[in-house]
Amino acid sequence: MSRRLVIVGNGQMAELFCSNFTHLTDFVVAGFAVDRRFIKEDRLLGLPLVPLEEIEASFPPDDFHAFVAIGPVRNNTVRAAGFDELRRRGYRFASYISPRAEVSPDAGIGENVSIGHFCVVGPWARIGDNVLIGSASIIGHHSHVGSHAFLPAHVVMAGSVQIGERAFVGTGATIRDNVSIGAGSVIAAGATVLGDVEPNSVYASPAAKPLPMRADQARL
Repeated sequence: MSRRLVIVGNGQMAELFCSNFTHLTDFVVAGFAVDRRFIKEDRLLGLPLVPLEEIEASFPPDDFHAFVAIGPVRNNTVRAAGFDELRRRGYRFASYISPRAEVSPDAGIGENVSIGHFCVVGPWARIGDNVLIGSASIIGHHSHVGSHAFLPAHVVMAGSVQIGERAFVGTGATIRDNVSIGAGSVIAAGATVLGDVEPNSVYASPAAKPLPMRADQARL
């Protein structure tokens, strides 16, 4: 039996997950919700777009799952806040795991998680809540990706890597085993990380020290 879903967001990320859920899962996308100030039209992809402030009126939590489809805005804090607010309102969360991904039966997967095409999640890895992992990424055995983190695509993590909450690991980054990435940090696209990265820092190459800027100001 199909399950009904409301997607939170109205950008390209929301459109992407509408396609994924529609064609690759048993969820039926019924509509979208976003903060009232971001609404310019009342429909998206032919479906209703309602103010998030009034989401229960159109998509009550007893009848609909929710999925927060927001990118790494403000260092992932916007997506984190949306997830926490919907949980407070009593919503259950959908997760999207591509049928072309390989996820170990011994891995732990949280709520509102996306795992894209051709990803591998190794044994005893743990993926927190509200984590987005793009296509062709490898999450090594015994690694932990903290809640609200964002890994866009082609991220390679060896075993026992720790990714802190709200961290952003750019496309094509490689992280060696037993490395810890601090909460709120930004790892640049294509970076090779050979040692620990402090929380709320920006890391661009294995030879460089963290850049003198806040992670939430980075545009990598």
